[in-house]
Amino acid sequence: MLLAFPYMHPELWSGDDLDGLTFFDPGLTAEADPHAFRPEGLPLDPTTAGALINDCIHFGEQFKDPGEMAYFGAVTADDFYEGSSMSIQAQLSRQFDDGRGSKQAREAREAASKAQFVLLLAWAFEERILELAGLEEGIRDSWDAMDRTIGVDEEDSLGERETALGETLSHTGGTSDGQEIQLPWQRVVEALPAFIPEDTVLVCADPEIFEVWEEFGISFEEGEDGLSRATAPAWKFGCRRREPQGMPAALKRLTVAILK
Repeated sequence: MLLAFPYMHPELWSGDDLDGLTFFDPGLTAEADPHAFRPEGLPLDPTTAGALINDCIHFGEQFKDPGEMAYFGAVTADDFYEGSSMSIQAQLSRQFDDGRGSKQAREAREAASKAQFVLLLAWAFEERILELAGLEEGIRDSWDAMDRTIGVDEEDSLGERETALGETLSHTGGTSDGQEIQLPWQRVVEALPAFIPEDTVLVCADPEIFEVWEEFGISFEEGEDGLSRATAPAWKFGCRRREPQGMPAALKRLTVAILK
């Protein structure tokens, strides 16, 4: 299976069309996307997943600076609710503290739920990216329509300048106002191995991510299909210096292909 990385929404894919490419569905919606891959047996059902994400978003809304929102997991899943009155870590742990099965089995289910939670957060974050992009496009279309209505020449159009000014004043988080927050793809790549088949190849078309991997010494070899591949433990693609503790999915080997 060829799985797009790092984004899970086709609208955000920046590469060329690739036969067989699919996108990951972390299980936040009640109905699975028929054109995406949703693994069976996800530890968090859509109702529970939605409640956790909503709690997390409400917690994050208290920050004036989006860069301060630790709940997107800049380090590990344990940091999402650090210092808050309700701990996401505790909620995830409590789901499997039912005494059923061995301690090892319960710990494995808890680790899987944390991995799914990282992917759910990334999914929700992508939704926000698309929402902001839609708002910005709507503003531009409105200004363009007004220009056409009043007969303003294209070179005198205020649409782009007004859009940029509005974003600067409101700090909407759009790409043009310097408030862009990068998707935490390092944590996404460590969480995916918990749910994908062993023969899955992640396909990435983001040159900025390529550069990061090259800086970390990951070597890619070009195949006959034109894709350059590398295989390593997921935590290395996550740009860690050593193996993480309590993250079994990140220890699994993963094959990544880059599409230039």
